[in-house]
Amino acid sequence: MFFLYLTAFDRSKKYIFIDELEILTMKRILITGSNSGIGLEFTKKYLERGDYVIASCRKPESAYELRDIRENHAGRIIVPQLDVSDEDSRDKLFKNISSFLDKLDILINNAGVISGNLEYSPPLGELHDEDMTKVFLINSISPIYMAERFLPLLKRSKNPKIINISSISGSISKRTRGGGYSYSASKAALNMFTKNLSNDLREDRVIVVALHPGWVKTGFPYTENAPHMPEETVGGMMDVIDSLEMKDSGKFIDWLGTEQPW
Repeated sequence: MFFLYLTAFDRSKKYIFIDELEILTMKRILITGSNSGIGLEFTKKYLERGDYVIASCRKPESAYELRDIRENHAGRIIVPQLDVSDEDSRDKLFKNISSFLDKLDILINNAGVISGNLEYSPPLGELHDEDMTKVFLINSISPIYMAERFLPLLKRSKNPKIINISSISGSISKRTRGGGYSYSASKAALNMFTKNLSNDLREDRVIVVALHPGWVKTGFPYTENAPHMPEETVGGMMDVIDSLEMKDSGKFIDWLGTEQPW
């Protein structure tokens, strides 16, 4: 038997005993934006599968569903605070994780926003710096900063993967309507960052992909008419993630495993 002593996150400060075989087979997975929607569903499904999940979010104190999940999966989940757009927050999480984990197998950059005010995306004629800057910082820039910061842990994995949750809205060739300037452009930028990162990390054997989750009901604005629920597409995305090989690195793929046009 092995044990983990989660002094950084487990307030009860108890030793958590885990079977040796479980330690060897479980994946260590860091998910951003885990308190709702797709991130929450990833957390549930990976825990059900037996993996170890770092379910980060900006406000853990109000992430009630995550707190309930943690009670049912003691020893295989932590719920740390993380503001992906803040360098100090990223550094703090990296140092805490490094104190008790020797590697990270999968980084899922899921945290994102529809608009700067979280209510609506400004139309042409109402565009402004605050919206553009915030959306690009969270949706495009922060995932690359996360990958850069946690790369030392990822490189210690035998099969490391960085998954950037993108959107078909970021596909330039499929764009047939106007509006949604900041969101769609931020996902197109994320796709380019993904491609660049995949090229930089190819020699290190780190797989990097942009993954379109489908149009999903998440509680965010504009998703009330979405045809899919998170539990439907997240299962598909997990299958895609499991099947990824180095030849897939740098691709833009949807939740069914179909490559998408840039």
